[in-house]
Amino acid sequence: MNGVDRYLRQHNKVPGWLDDYSARFIAELGRIQAARHFQGSVGEIGVHMGRLFILLRLLTAPDERAIALDVFENQQLNLDHSGCGDEQQFRKYVERWASLRNVEIIRVSSLDAKANDIVSRVGFLRLLSIDGGHTAECTLNDLRLAEHTVAPFGLVILDDFFNPSWPDVAAGAARFLSDDGTTLRPFAITPNKVYLARKPYRELYITELRATQSDFYEKESRMFGSSVAIFGVEPETYRLERRLKRWLKASAAGPSLVAARRHFRLAAGR
Repeated sequence: MNGVDRYLRQHNKVPGWLDDYSARFIAELGRIQAARHFQGSVGEIGVHMGRLFILLRLLTAPDERAIALDVFENQQLNLDHSGCGDEQQFRKYVERWASLRNVEIIRVSSLDAKANDIVSRVGFLRLLSIDGGHTAECTLNDLRLAEHTVAPFGLVILDDFFNPSWPDVAAGAARFLSDDGTTLRPFAITPNKVYLARKPYRELYITELRATQSDFYEKESRMFGSSVAIFGVEPETYRLERRLKRWLKASAAGPSLVAARRHFRLAAGR
């Protein structure tokens, strides 16, 4: 079992918030990028104790860098009180599960961060998680930072867009996504996460994910004019039911079962 798989089984030992399926989905995105030889750094705005950052760090190649941006103990800068960073604890957890080698730590509010500073430290990013301040201003600012720091093939993972406790995240994202001058657009949704990329990479990622995550694929929808694939949001019982239906349709009795189901539906409608 490699480090990523081991961590996916035990990431809940690190304080924070990360859905099990979203964690596996992000790991799959990292594998897709590795298979395509997409190289770049990884990072997170708002790392808390490192629960998601550790996964991103484990997805890096030996020569790739990682960047963690957080106010940490300077909680007077955490205007909406989303999370509560602790740099000592963050370092402890990263060392426990991964390594601080090639990790840059910036102790600053993202409102004061500069895209050029991030790129000069670690280069352009291929994976960036945004989970910092949850005000509309912070969300808009962080997405604009992403616009200028993410590589052409890079991905942005936006947290809490659908979280009813933090409605300003959606408000800030809406301002960014309604701006015709920006290029990052949503292409996928998992529990509590929205994933953004640029053309033509959105379609590339969706195609790959539809192949590897077929058991968790639910449907395609639209979001701010872009096609988005929704994965893993249905309860497990629904997914098992859908899987059983697909298996029955593919079986030798499939055509007869489909015909019988159609017959009963028509009879019930009379």
